[in-house]
Amino acid sequence: MNAFVLAAGFGKRMGSLTQNTPKPLLQIQSITLLDYALYLLHIWKIQKVWINAHYLGEQILNHVKNFTGFPIEVSIEKDKILGTAGGIRTALPENPDSEPILLINPDTLFFPNLEFTPKHSLAKGIKIHLYLLPIPEGENYTKILIRKDGTLEFGKGEFYYIGLSVIDPSCLSNLEKNHFYDLSDTFRECANKGEITGEIFPGEVLDLGTKELWESYLNKDVFGSNLTKIKSFLSRSNMT
Repeated sequence: MNAFVLAAGFGKRMGSLTQNTPKPLLQIQSITLLDYALYLLHIWKIQKVWINAHYLGEQILNHVKNFTGFPIEVSIEKDKILGTAGGIRTALPENPDSEPILLINPDTLFFPNLEFTPKHSLAKGIKIHLYLLPIPEGENYTKILIRKDGTLEFGKGEFYYIGLSVIDPSCLSNLEKNHFYDLSDTFRECANKGEITGEIFPGEVLDLGTKELWESYLNKDVFGSNLTKIKSFLSRSNMT
């Protein structure tokens, strides 16, 4: 299975932290958000990765240029940011018979149960599969309902999308390359057609989406016993 890392955002909620550094390259316990995403993709036996970048994109390109863990192709959106769906549509090659790919947003740290492996295929007639968790109290995430048949409805329910999904790239084939499109619109379109399913993510996530949240974890042991494994993987992959 191949994967796509969404890394083009401006990181505006991070304030001064992203003035000179793109958010995916911010570090916790000396591990960048992007590096941790690559570590997870290694654990999940991903074969190839695309990364889209825009804000300070050359830094991301330089960061992974010597990576040997698996092939990486960086798509830098030089003229304008293309959004989540637009970035994927533009970066991926034309291939009408393409297999589903894993999407991962490095803004969130995922801590799955040991037995977890993302889906490598989608059910017949399904274009997208989302991983979800219950909405934390006080948070204003888009509400998602999981129906009895596993399909999703947006705008109601108790779950939210955590930034990890499996998508059939053909559901973006109607979009023009090098134009802005948001994945949330594609999600809703597929929901209206009964083409999107979801399940509860078996594990925990850590949202570091604001400067305040980020700073609250700077002196904490976020990765625990996995820190040594992550550093070892990065060292073997020429990332240190």
